[in-house]
Amino acid sequence: MAKTKGAKSAAKEAEKSARKRAKASRKMRERADASLDTDARVSEEARRKALKRELKKHGKAKKDARAIIREEAREHAEASKAIRRETDRAIKSIAAQAAVDAANTAAQTAARAAQEAARHLSPRYSAPRPVAGRTALGSWDLHNHSVFSDGSCTVDELVAAARAAGLTRIAITDHDCLSQLSFIRARSRELSFPVLAGVEVSAHDPATGRKVHVLGFGLEATADGSGPVERLVAPTLFARTATSLWQAWVLKREDVEFSGHRLSFDEVYDVARASTGIYKQHIMEALTRRPHTDPDYQFCYQCWFKGDSPANRTVEYPTAVEAVRAIREQGGVPVLAHPGQTKSWAIVPELVGAGLMGIEAFHPDHGPVEEGLAFELAERLGLFVTGGSDYHGKYGSSPALGTSFVCPEEAGSKVEGLFASEAALS
Repeated sequence: MAKTKGAKSAAKEAEKSARKRAKASRKMRERADASLDTDARVSEEARRKALKRELKKHGKAKKDARAIIREEAREHAEASKAIRRETDRAIKSIAAQAAVDAANTAAQTAARAAQEAARHLSPRYSAPRPVAGRTALGSWDLHNHSVFSDGSCTVDELVAAARAAGLTRIAITDHDCLSQLSFIRARSRELSFPVLAGVEVSAHDPATGRKVHVLGFGLEATADGSGPVERLVAPTLFARTATSLWQAWVLKREDVEFSGHRLSFDEVYDVARASTGIYKQHIMEALTRRPHTDPDYQFCYQCWFKGDSPANRTVEYPTAVEAVRAIREQGGVPVLAHPGQTKSWAIVPELVGAGLMGIEAFHPDHGPVEEGLAFELAERLGLFVTGGSDYHGKYGSSPALGTSFVCPEEAGSKVEGLFASEAALS
């Protein structure tokens, strides 16, 4: 009995001890699990923090990279601008030097072109040379304009001025029209003063875009205006008149005034009454009543008709070759006007090939260089020489008849022949 109780007591103790061990084991497992969870959490947190640090570092690197790229782009743009500036300066410098070089060598270039053309055109011609001690007395002024175009003087006034200047012969060469030639010839005979009745054809050089003016002598107007020159210049005269009327309308619309005086169409028509067309000079006369040389006139002319003025408009002209050919086809004698003024030296050989016969050496816009080149071309290409004041009265810059002229010895027999032929023309 005592033995049985002892066994039971031992069994209980063993069970109790087993429960304690099991409990202790669970606690150990729980503590171990807790420790593992803590370590995992710590490890995960550390990993996240490390990741954040990496991302932050990467983000900063990206920002730094973007900043570097922006800085490099800015530096590249600045460098490009600097290069463009330097290039522009270099181009401008080269262009300026080229312009200087072109101006300095224009005479030589034209002379070489003339020499080349001369080999294919005509035998060498012994052109007259400039006369020493030149004087207007007894000389000829062969380029002037009258009221029939954009001049302010009548034929009678031009003849009177020529006599007063000591000139013995003149030419009246109005723009782009032949209908006035018969009247000029009739008045010349009535006044007993030799006058070449001619025309100045407005043209251009397609290669350069520059204006080229061609004088035509020995021409007669046809009854129906069907001659080659008349057909060529009629569109020019029409377009110029239409343009001038439009310009007058623009100035009137803009309410332009000069010293309190506003433009009147009636005044424009009255000023241009004798002309074959309407010109800007007629508008200026109607509005200002000042001469072309007046500073206020010049200022207003630039403001109203040049640059950004709303009344600035150009007229299309035929080519210079067409002008020369038309004059020859109608039986006339073409002469290149003031090539130094229009910088039309380079086209001279081509015009000679088309039939050009003379060149204007003496002109208010010509100096010794231009005169010398004109004589050189005349000799090389078989041209005669002329000269004239390009006088427009108060509408132009030339101060008087006789400002420029050609001496009879310089003009030679070919120009003498033109005056002889006038007698047979009507």
